Amino acid sequence: MAGSKVGKRAVVIGAGIGGLAAAQALTVSFDEVVVLEQDSLPAVPIPRTGVPQGRHPHGLLAGGLKALEDLLPGFGRDLAQAGAVKLNPGYDVLFERLGQGQSPRQRFEWHSYAMSRPLLELTLRRRVEQHRKITIRGGCRVMEILGASGSGIVIGVSYQTRDRAPESTRTPTTLLADLVVDASAHGTLTLAFLKATGRALPKETVIGMETHYSSAVFSAPVAAGEFKIMLTYPKPPVQLRYGYLYAAENNRWQVLLIGRGNDVPPFDGDGFLKYAQQIEPSSIYDAIKNATRVGEITQFGFRESVWRHFGRLRDLPRGLLPIGDAICRLNPVYGQGMTVALQEANMLQQLLQLQSSEKDPLAKLGQTFLANAELLIEDAWETSALPDLAYPETRGERPLDLEEKLRFRGAVSRIAARDAAFHELFSAIRHLLKPLKALEEPEILRRVQEEMAAV
Repeated sequence: MAGSKVGKRAVVIGAGIGGLAAAQALTVSFDEVVVLEQDSLPAVPIPRTGVPQGRHPHGLLAGGLKALEDLLPGFGRDLAQAGAVKLNPGYDVLFERLGQGQSPRQRFEWHSYAMSRPLLELTLRRRVEQHRKITIRGGCRVMEILGASGSGIVIGVSYQTRDRAPESTRTPTTLLADLVVDASAHGTLTLAFLKATGRALPKETVIGMETHYSSAVFSAPVAAGEFKIMLTYPKPPVQLRYGYLYAAENNRWQVLLIGRGNDVPPFDGDGFLKYAQQIEPSSIYDAIKNATRVGEITQFGFRESVWRHFGRLRDLPRGLLPIGDAICRLNPVYGQGMTVALQEANMLQQLLQLQSSEKDPLAKLGQTFLANAELLIEDAWETSALPDLAYPETRGERPLDLEEKLRFRGAVSRIAARDAAFHELFSAIRHLLKPLKALEEPEILRRVQEEMAAV
């Protein structure tokens, strides 16, 4: 896609899903885009150190696939050729909750793919690095975001390459840039730059809930029937355990068991199966009880969701842009993080094209992007915050109307379990294809209110 020039060079910190998508977006307006990643980048789809949850299932929502297709037309075809499993969320996904019937099985007009996180990242990296403007450098640890003396304007980064010399003796390399995009996992470099230049740090919204994973990979015979994904959700606040089963490449199946608080899923084979057996309904256990496990069981813990409100800051440095997890780290059990980051990258491409006509395109880019990112994140945060806040032990400020919102969401879920059209609408919202406001249409509201009154 052609675009007007905004700058000579942009640097992206991090070669994860968000960083790679951002690099592609930047090509419309920069002569050169350099991606710096501290990990070595594998040539095959295996987990890497910088993605500690990389061995666990990841969901590419349909909203994320759409964003990727907008940035990289034909990317779905790339996934299929790499071995990803194409699926129709209305027909191939079993969505269940204790005391609630299975949702109507139907074919939607939209689809997604199931695969391992390493396969998705490798496929995206291979496609992005084909662009003549993009250079991806592994083994490069960014040490600092650099600013012009006395101005606080970002002018580049300093980084160290991995070699045999002790880290303390390595001389950092300076890489100048017109724009630095922080796509790291925690945004610590952006926060450090704000602090070093005397700027206010963004206010944070935090929802704390100890969440524990155990994941395993199984091969045949997995008895999932015609389903390619099984999602067994808890019924808060009484249920702490739940699980997911995902089809993946090479006829493998990924199983994720989730516990909250002090309830930690085991990582030994017998304990894993016993824990799965105790999740109600029992569909996941029934699917894997006679299957063959491949490899070791891995664990991961998640303490809190954090939303840094950069978009509310008045004094943003020119030339600096956090994106993805650097802005908002969502509870990964809801599978929204990658999709939000991809949608942000898509939005960045659109803004760059709009801003290119300005006298100084970078002057307001950060402020505009981050303000729009706040709006984009709202729906994902709302759909993950409410379920977490339903548990009394969850840390975080609860909205005054929390109980009413929970009743509303429960009514929506019950209607979706028996009404095909409602199920498709609710699925499109969960996949971040449609906004939450779609539930505020008069006829939808009437039905939900009737459902709430009947319970």
